[in-house]
Amino acid sequence: MKLDYDLRKLYLDALAPQPGERVTFINDFPQEKDKITDAYNHRAEMTATWHAVMVKLGEELGLRVEPVVTIDLFEPAAGKFSADGYVNGRAVNLDEIMNSWGEKDIVIAITGPSITGELVRRLGVQKFRFASAPNVTAYFEGFRADYAKIPLRFEILTHAIARAVAAEMRFRYNGHMWLCTFDLRGQRYQFKECGAAHRPGEFINLPSGCANVPPYAGIENDVRGPSQTEGDIPALLKGELVVYRINQNKIYEIVGDGPNAAREREHILDPAHPEQAVITKLGLGVNDTARCNGAHVGDEKTMGMHWGHGPAKHFPDTIWAEHPIGFDMDFIFPGGSRLAVFRNNRYDKRLGDVF
Repeated sequence: MKLDYDLRKLYLDALAPQPGERVTFINDFPQEKDKITDAYNHRAEMTATWHAVMVKLGEELGLRVEPVVTIDLFEPAAGKFSADGYVNGRAVNLDEIMNSWGEKDIVIAITGPSITGELVRRLGVQKFRFASAPNVTAYFEGFRADYAKIPLRFEILTHAIARAVAAEMRFRYNGHMWLCTFDLRGQRYQFKECGAAHRPGEFINLPSGCANVPPYAGIENDVRGPSQTEGDIPALLKGELVVYRINQNKIYEIVGDGPNAAREREHILDPAHPEQAVITKLGLGVNDTARCNGAHVGDEKTMGMHWGHGPAKHFPDTIWAEHPIGFDMDFIFPGGSRLAVFRNNRYDKRLGDVF
């Protein structure tokens, strides 16, 4: 498998492996032949290629690179994780391997279903660090990014998010305009997609590069009062215009005449599941080579804006440089001062040269 990106540099920038550390790759692959698909075969080849690059780097740096651990994955969920483990075709005690990880370990998981939750569950005690690459291919554009720049972009944005009281957004499409404001009062960014896991207990997804913040949802008896997240957000779902109408951080109406709008109404506005209508994420992708490709881990890293709703933070669309919907965004700070974040679907260059 030939890669069109410098994987060695990605390892050095994103994981900063040190002499004396140990690296373990995990790849999911079923033992039953009738379950094997082209996707499994591709990820297995990708894992072998990535592993070989790490072995060469390990020879330079003094790393211990273990043979690939192949798992037959039954249940990926955190706390319910279940899989059988194999090394070089032989069964191994997977629990023993995973329990052995500590501060000198780096884990790289290339799987279909994400096992990020299970790995995160272990971090608090075991303090290894990891990169999780769920549902990827070796040719995702986001791997071509300069991973030395992603943390700098992330730091600039999260520093601004920490001070902002609101994100004000303006959308344009076919002569129509929509406005929406996300209430960021007292909210804090999340560190999961900063492009670097250099210290024990840190982790990233690969491809990486997204600054996330949950808008203030409104909490009973909170001094902030009701949420001020409100307005309209358009999206193009398979070419169909769908508009989400929001008040007090909840979607209350979905406008559109097509089948995609109907499906969104059925899913999001189901009275039996009101949590699906809650806005749970504002995401700002900072990976300049990532492109929307239908995979969650790729779409959310694309240099643009996406927003999520519900416990799973599902996001309908990513508005980025080439998107037909025009988009501007400002952060609003206490006292009313503003910072231009997006102009015409691109990060404003006044944010810094790294953009």
